Amino acid sequence: MGTSRNFLGDRLAWDGTKLAVTDTAIIDAKLRREALSASTSKSMQSCAARWVGERLLRSDEEDPFAPAPLGTAAHSVMEDFYDDEVYAPSRRTMRLGEKLTIRDANIMWPTPDTATSRGRWITEVKAAYEGIFEIEDPTKIKVWARELQIDGLTINGVPTNGYIDRVRVGVGKNGRRGLIVEDYKTGRVPIVRFQDDQHDQVRLYNAAIQAMTGEAPVGGALLYTKFGQAKPVDLRPAAMNKTLSTFADSWDRHNRYMESGEFPTKVSALCSWCPLVNSCPVAAAASKTVADKIKDQVHSAVELGIPVLRPGLTPISAPAAHQDSSEFVPDEEAPAAAKTPAAAHMEGSDAAPEHHQTKEETMSITEDKPWETYTAEGELNPSSYAAIGAAGLSALALSQLEKAGISPTARRAKALAATFRHITVTAQESWTGHTALADGANTRMRGFLHTILETMTPPFNGDKAAWDAWVDAAIKRCKALTSVTLYVFNDAADDAEPWADLVAGDATTAPAPTAVPEPAEEPAPEPAKVRTTRRAKPVAEPAATAPDDLDFPDDDAYDFADAA
Repeated sequence: MGTSRNFLGDRLAWDGTKLAVTDTAIIDAKLRREALSASTSKSMQSCAARWVGERLLRSDEEDPFAPAPLGTAAHSVMEDFYDDEVYAPSRRTMRLGEKLTIRDANIMWPTPDTATSRGRWITEVKAAYEGIFEIEDPTKIKVWARELQIDGLTINGVPTNGYIDRVRVGVGKNGRRGLIVEDYKTGRVPIVRFQDDQHDQVRLYNAAIQAMTGEAPVGGALLYTKFGQAKPVDLRPAAMNKTLSTFADSWDRHNRYMESGEFPTKVSALCSWCPLVNSCPVAAAASKTVADKIKDQVHSAVELGIPVLRPGLTPISAPAAHQDSSEFVPDEEAPAAAKTPAAAHMEGSDAAPEHHQTKEETMSITEDKPWETYTAEGELNPSSYAAIGAAGLSALALSQLEKAGISPTARRAKALAATFRHITVTAQESWTGHTALADGANTRMRGFLHTILETMTPPFNGDKAAWDAWVDAAIKRCKALTSVTLYVFNDAADDAEPWADLVAGDATTAPAPTAVPEPAEEPAPEPAKVRTTRRAKPVAEPAATAPDDLDFPDDDAYDFADAA
């Protein structure tokens, strides 16, 4: 990359699976934090060694077209865009955004010889925030705060700092009016597996607002301003408790690392974007190399000059009670990687794609509590509710294939298990608005599916039309059983003689279906209302959310016979 040689050799050393700080002065000078931010908390849960490298190698001369600087520029425009003391809400138009972008470009690129770079910069910054107009009507947003600093707060016993991009006044999913916390993201929307980090950030901001005002916000969302999407964040007690517990654990880890001067490594898809990847013996053992896009920005091993005291490349199989669970355990090989976040309140601008273990690799997995979907290694926790759900659907698929006399190949088992998953999560989403296998609602749907399979045999010899009809009918039956469940819970006690509808003459016996009939046409549901803030965050399409009133069809509109 450059001409520097051995410029970290007198500060750091690789010691087994950890990065050791040999110059203790830099602990207090550059690494120790007086308060914890959401991004640093994330780093403590990931590869702490990478975090050290990023701190020590941070340069003031940053490429203005790199994702982080462009994101910072877009944040700056949106901050001013929603300043209602300077610009009336009615002026929040695309033209105002462009005017603010040009203003900043003139400061950054002031001379004629920079016209080409200036034009490119304006185009890329605008692209990073213009999706906000797809998410909301900015003129309707009632802003409560912009770039709200939360320094000086203590959250779950942890001194906290950071900035909240936007807080607005709105109506939450529960119908209450109050504050809604929102965070801008100028990177791509991550896959589900990697969303938790960004959701944790909003949940921490939610706790901060509650600490500041004495009242909990009524909603939270991530606004992906480049791609025009808004993603609501779960702020229910279970999710909040998990985030706050992780935050406290990150603070404990931070303090331990500062005292010991040793920072654990953790192999993941992010290794390819780490500034120390060319030097790290642990990454080398996992065959991790620098990403092509940043090859000219990352120092070579010689330039870094970090000595290796002990290779120590044996993966940890089961950390002892006193060991840190974030120590080296090789993750699965990933086809691509995410870019390392750069700003404290803009973490996760990109996320690593999902990856899968190869046959040649071995993996040590430390099981966790049942409500933890992923292990410390980033793998599915075998003890989790989600694993129980996935395993149950897999076993059900095998039993159904065997029962039908169908050879249970891996391809067929996967296809049928995925079909069962589709049925349960589709019905589950219509009830709760969520699709996680770990949810109790999914457990109920899996129970319904077992019952449905006793009376509706899958059309194993049927064509696609037969399968489409069967899947649709199974979903409808799950919904119908949900309707009955809600009736039993809410209204059944008010019916003094419910068996009156079953007496001879009134009760009808439905003939057992011999084939899967064409399911009755079901009216399309009303589009879910997205409760996002109308602030300077570009978001493309509103994220689908559950309706406020879960209106299941009554007996007249939707009978079990329709789903036979």
